[in-house]
Amino acid sequence: MQSSPASPSMPVSTNKTPAIKNAILFGNGLMRTLGSPSSPDLLKQTICSRPCGECAGSYCPFTEEKDCLPFPLIYEYLILKEQKQYQEKNMRAISAMMREKLKKQLERFTPQNHPESVLHALADLRADDYLTTNYDTFLHRILELRDYEQAASQNSETKYSIRRHVLMRKQETSHSCRLWNIHGTYNDRPDSFTIQYGYEHYCGCIGKIDNYLKGTYTYQLRKKEISIPPMYKKLQDDKLRKGESWIDLFFFSNVHILGLNLSPEEIDLLYILNLRSRWLRDPKIKNRIRNRIVFYGQPTNAVKALLKQFSVEVRSSSPKPPGKNAEKQAYENYYKRVLKVIKSGMQQSGN
Repeated sequence: MQSSPASPSMPVSTNKTPAIKNAILFGNGLMRTLGSPSSPDLLKQTICSRPCGECAGSYCPFTEEKDCLPFPLIYEYLILKEQKQYQEKNMRAISAMMREKLKKQLERFTPQNHPESVLHALADLRADDYLTTNYDTFLHRILELRDYEQAASQNSETKYSIRRHVLMRKQETSHSCRLWNIHGTYNDRPDSFTIQYGYEHYCGCIGKIDNYLKGTYTYQLRKKEISIPPMYKKLQDDKLRKGESWIDLFFFSNVHILGLNLSPEEIDLLYILNLRSRWLRDPKIKNRIRNRIVFYGQPTNAVKALLKQFSVEVRSSSPKPPGKNAEKQAYENYYKRVLKVIKSGMQQSGN
């Protein structure tokens, strides 16, 4: 997939460049502070219907670590296997059943039961945008506890989450922020299957992202078709930046990433970072990309090397992040330190 080149006659806007805002992208690592399981463990607890040991003699994605699939493919493997046990159900019905299981499991971890958790500290950062790969709406509820009100929402998408978000505003301070569940939420209306867990959904999402970046993405608003201009042109002309999607933030806002491995499974996010890095090498527009992408954590050597080529700043912490079997207190202590670093960086940048 290649980007469409801009027209040679396309003028560069002479208007004053908008101020760079701050966005926070967080993953399941922060939920580990509440005792939430890892993504593979969540699959094991909710979708795998067989007790451990019952698969003896056949492949088990949870016991053969050296022969393990990426978790989106573990999901596909399990859900297809599950359908064989319930052949009277179609895949849509199976997906709905699995989503209900995920919802019940995730609802055990509520922010109200953890008033001093890092999720509350996350809300105190007062970022302009919050993006999460998680499926819950806990941050929404935390902001409501802080007297924020939902001022607007965009939830017309029934499967993908390119534009889906809510706008939260606190009248007392006039602060507002947008919340983006970029992989969907488990509690959308019954006819909406937005949870992005398997490769079927991931690959479809990449297609939508590619359309959005190239300028072939359209949607309906009050029975009128809206077309999105190519990102290439948005970079050249500030007037075209409407902020319809979280995708824009990777080009126009400082994005701070925490609690997310950015491992190869996150192929949708890596695709955006890859294309951004290519445009940073394009002499026509490289000076128009002024935002920073900062990753907080201790990635593997391979991922760290890749992020460097993607022009992502890696802030490796000391001590290292907790291991996958660590207690929730270890996660909480670690992420509190990371959030202090992010807050300091945001203050120094004047936002």
